[in-house]
Amino acid sequence: MPASTFPPGPDGTGKLGCLPEMRQNPMKFLEKVAHDYGGIARINMGAYYSYLVSEPKLIKEVLVDHYDQYKKNTRYKQVRMVIGEGMLLSEGEVWKQQRTFAQPKFTAKALDSQLCWLSALASEFLDNWKNHAESGKAIELEFQFNLLTQLLAGVWVMGAGFQQRAHTVAAIYNKIRMNWPEMTDLKSNLLNLKNLRKALYFRHALSSLNRCVYELLDEYPEIMREDIGFLRYLLAEGDPKKLIRQNRRSIRDQLLTLFVTAFETTATSLCWTLYVIDKYPEVKQKIYEEIGTVLGQHDPTPELLGKLEYTEKVIKESLRLYSSVHSFSRVALEDHSIGGYKVPKDMTVIISSYVTHRLAEYWEDPERFDPHRFDKDRAVGRSRFAYIPFAAGHRNCIGSYMAVMQSKLVVALIAQRYDLSLVPGHVVEPQAATTMRPKYGMKMHVSSLPALAA
Repeated sequence: MPASTFPPGPDGTGKLGCLPEMRQNPMKFLEKVAHDYGGIARINMGAYYSYLVSEPKLIKEVLVDHYDQYKKNTRYKQVRMVIGEGMLLSEGEVWKQQRTFAQPKFTAKALDSQLCWLSALASEFLDNWKNHAESGKAIELEFQFNLLTQLLAGVWVMGAGFQQRAHTVAAIYNKIRMNWPEMTDLKSNLLNLKNLRKALYFRHALSSLNRCVYELLDEYPEIMREDIGFLRYLLAEGDPKKLIRQNRRSIRDQLLTLFVTAFETTATSLCWTLYVIDKYPEVKQKIYEEIGTVLGQHDPTPELLGKLEYTEKVIKESLRLYSSVHSFSRVALEDHSIGGYKVPKDMTVIISSYVTHRLAEYWEDPERFDPHRFDKDRAVGRSRFAYIPFAAGHRNCIGSYMAVMQSKLVVALIAQRYDLSLVPGHVVEPQAATTMRPKYGMKMHVSSLPALAA
C-alpha cells in the first residue's frame, strides 16, 4: 500500500513558492533543502510540487528498486528538438533496443581500440596552443574544450566526414546554446520580445545543424568502408543508402544524441579538472610527476593511461565537486512511495549529484578537494549511490568509461606540453545551464614546458 503522508519540505513565499530560489541557483537551493529537511523533501514550486531525493538508499529506490515506475523527465521541449528520440529521451522498448544495440561500442575494449586516432586528433588540436603560449594571450578554456570534444565526439559518432564540418557545427551549436530558452514558467516572460527573438534564432540554428547532419548522411555511403565512426556500425546490416533513405530522422536523432551528450559534459568536466589542477599546487605537482614517469613524451596507449591512477582520482574528485550534470529527474508513472512517503503519479523527482556528493555522512569534510577519497581502502563500504556523476541504475550514462578515458587522455597530452594557470583575478563560479559550467568562463594562461618551448 502506498504511504499516506507527504515528506516535509519548504513552501517558499507567494504564488511561485520556491521557484524563484530554484531559478536563481538550483545547486545551492537544493543543497539547503537537503540540509534542512533530510534525504527526501517535497518542494512547493507554485503551480506544482517536486521532490528532492538526496539520500543514497532512497536514490536506489528510485533508480533501481522501482525504476519501472518512472520515466525520464522531458519537460523542456528544446532538448527533444535538438536530440530527438535518441537514447537519452526514448522510453520502453525503443530505448531498450537502442541501448542494447549501442552497448558493444561503449565497452572498454571497443573504446580503447579508438585511442590511437583520438590521441592523434587531440594532439594536433593542442599543438595549436603553442601560438597562445608564445603570444601570452589567455585562452578561454571552456570554449577550447568545447571545440576539442566536439571534434572528437563528432568523428567518433559520425565518422571522418565530420572533421571538415567541425568548425561549422561548433559555430552552429554555439548559437543554439546562446539562444537556449531561459528556465521559466511565466507566460509573460515567454512572450517578451527578447525571448521571442531567442526562440527564432534557436530554431534557425537548429535547422542549420539538421542540414549539416543530413548532408553528411547523404555523402556517407561513399566513404563508409574506410570509416571508423559509430555511423558505420549503425549502417552495417543492409544497404546503407536504403537505410539512410528510410530512417533519416531516426538516424539523425541517434547521432545527435550521442554527439551532444558526449562532447558537452566532457568539455565541462575537463574545464573543472584543469581548474582544480591549477588551484592546488600539490595536486599539479603529483599529476605532472605521474604523467612524466608513466608517459614521458610517448604517445598514450590504453595500457599507459591505465597506469595514471592518481590522475584518474583527480578526475573523479573533480567530478564529485563539479559534476557536469548537477541534477537529473524522473517522473512518477503511478502512485507509490519513497522512504515511506507518498509519491503521487506525475510527480517530478529530482536527484542532485551536487547535493549527494556533499553529504557529510558519506564524504568527510565534503567541500575539501581530496583525490585520495578514491583510494580503494577509503572507498570500502561507501554506497555506490553516494557517487553518481554518471547517474545510476539501468539508465546510467552509457559513455562513462569514454568520458573518463578522454579526460585522462587530454590531461596527459596537456601535461606533456603545457602548464595552465588561471588569469589572476578571474572569478570562477558554477552556473546551472545545460551543464554546470563556469559562469564567467575559465580564462587561463598557457606556458610551454621547457621540453617543447623551442
